[in-house]
Amino acid sequence: MSSDNVQALPAGTLIGDFRLDAVIGHGGFGITYRAFDTQLAKIVAIKEYLPVEYAVRDAGGTVVPRGSRYAEDFGWGLERFLDEARALARFRHLHIVPVLRYFEANGTAYTVMEFEDGRSVAELLRAPNDRVPADVVRRLAEGLLKGLATVHAQGFLHRDIKPANIIVRRTDGVPVLIDFGAARQVMGGRTRTLTNVMTPQYAPIEQYATDGKQGPWSDIYAAAAVLYQCIAGRAPPEAAARVGHDPYVPLVDLADQRYDRQFLAAIDHALAFAAPDRPQSIAEWAALFGPTIGRVADAPTQRLEPPTQPNPAASPASAGAGAMAPPRLGGARRAPTPVVVAEPAPRRRRRSWRWLIVLFVIVLAAGGLRRIQPLLDQVWARFVPPPATSTATAPSQPAPSQTPSPSPAPPSTPTQAATPSPRPPAAPSTARPSLAEPAGQAATAARALQERAEEASGAARAMAGEARIVAARAARPDLPNAERLSSDGLSYVGQVVDGKRQGLGVVELASGERQAGDFNDDRLNGLGTVRLADDTRYAGQWRDGQATGMGAREKPGVERTEGSFSGGRFDGLGTRRTLAEPVVVQSGEFRNDLLEGPGVEQVGGERYAGGFRNGKRHGYGQVTLPNGTVQSGRWDDGRLVEATP
Repeated sequence: MSSDNVQALPAGTLIGDFRLDAVIGHGGFGITYRAFDTQLAKIVAIKEYLPVEYAVRDAGGTVVPRGSRYAEDFGWGLERFLDEARALARFRHLHIVPVLRYFEANGTAYTVMEFEDGRSVAELLRAPNDRVPADVVRRLAEGLLKGLATVHAQGFLHRDIKPANIIVRRTDGVPVLIDFGAARQVMGGRTRTLTNVMTPQYAPIEQYATDGKQGPWSDIYAAAAVLYQCIAGRAPPEAAARVGHDPYVPLVDLADQRYDRQFLAAIDHALAFAAPDRPQSIAEWAALFGPTIGRVADAPTQRLEPPTQPNPAASPASAGAGAMAPPRLGGARRAPTPVVVAEPAPRRRRRSWRWLIVLFVIVLAAGGLRRIQPLLDQVWARFVPPPATSTATAPSQPAPSQTPSPSPAPPSTPTQAATPSPRPPAAPSTARPSLAEPAGQAATAARALQERAEEASGAARAMAGEARIVAARAARPDLPNAERLSSDGLSYVGQVVDGKRQGLGVVELASGERQAGDFNDDRLNGLGTVRLADDTRYAGQWRDGQATGMGAREKPGVERTEGSFSGGRFDGLGTRRTLAEPVVVQSGEFRNDLLEGPGVEQVGGERYAGGFRNGKRHGYGQVTLPNGTVQSGRWDDGRLVEATP
């Protein structure tokens, strides 16, 4: 078995109740084995978390980070792997591989799944004619739609749909989705460029950016790409290659007689380059197929939630997925564990209500409610325990600076007002709240957003590198079909269609500005670079001649910004760094080139985490000094107006 992968465990290895028999798949983030469950006497599939880039198996079989600098990424990815297992263990659907259990061992984690005996769509595509039979494609389309409808209805995405991740069972021909890629996608944005993690032929353009807005339309694109390859015999062009001039050939133009035009058009629609142009839900996509696909709705199937307490009437399939024991183990039934529900507390509570009712009758008969009010309060405190905390009613009270209203009581009289209440007095709320609490909360939110901003910054650097490659190709002297156009102080050398700049090319303006990259309709649209007259430079994505998307902008010796741009401005998640002394680094979400909302600012050895407005510190936050001291404070338009002593 280890001949397939030098990192794989040898055949016959026992991990708990499971004996590993063979490697059935492996990739950059793990190994999948065929295994035998010795307790239930059945074959299962086990996926092992082993990211080869920063982990290795030692001589004893334990998975360890390649070095201390990889330890944090390895541990962080392990948590995402377990999150994926917990999510999948809650689904039970015909077209989704069932996760039976998950556990940790050998320094890593394992997911146990039903073993689906069949062939992957990738194997079917390796047939001599590279075409999948039409009836199989129709069943595949229907299975993908129904399975994804269930996943999306529960708020999850697959994110890694490709032929190798779809198994067609031998027994009944049912397609089954396997190997959900959510954990790997998140991890890819943290440690590597995304092009190394996704499968480019099937990934939509929004998956190329860490903060790209993904949704059901992203899985729809990938599923349609698989169907396209099954019909056309080749995968559609990569999304990155469709920027600017789109080489995509619609299926309807292929006029495949095995399918009706509506079926092919539905797949073409789902492969639209821009996310808003695709169906936004599985139900919307299914409607485009018409009668060729059975009714598919975005309705959830059974999702297994961990119960708050055992229920003797519940079936084994309804057990929580978060425990180490499996929600359901195929091939065996386990009798539910008898549960004895304690009754003393409920009976006592019922007796307390009977006593209160009797007492109320006595009070009403005597007409002396006010006279025995203290006694009534004592009985209430004796039989009905008070809330866990005395501040349970705080949400309905006024702001801390105001005096809260007293607890509801019978209509007040002068005598009653002078009588002290036997109930515990409420904690005074007129005291000024501690500055440390809101400042700490603001700092925590800022640090969380900083992590996302740094991920966006990394993706922007990768996109800027791609843009420079495109610009270099556009400036090649031997560019195919290049023409020269000149007008109004503008000089263009590049590809032309119908007298317009269309394709790769370079523009030089009389002002000294220079643009290079992919043009469409006379403007930069796609990847490219610009150098302005003041030497400010931008490399990244473009739309209608303006920097829009992921990219990096730099003015040498002044500042550098990396992240999301819109309409030529820094707008979205990212980081900004001044290049002159004192060096200032800001991370967070920017609006019109200025940091807005939670963010982090590093100035020399001082680090601030908190709120910002118009690029200046504003609101609550915390400052960490070079010696490690943390100070809480409140800022107004960049000025510190309140601080802890």
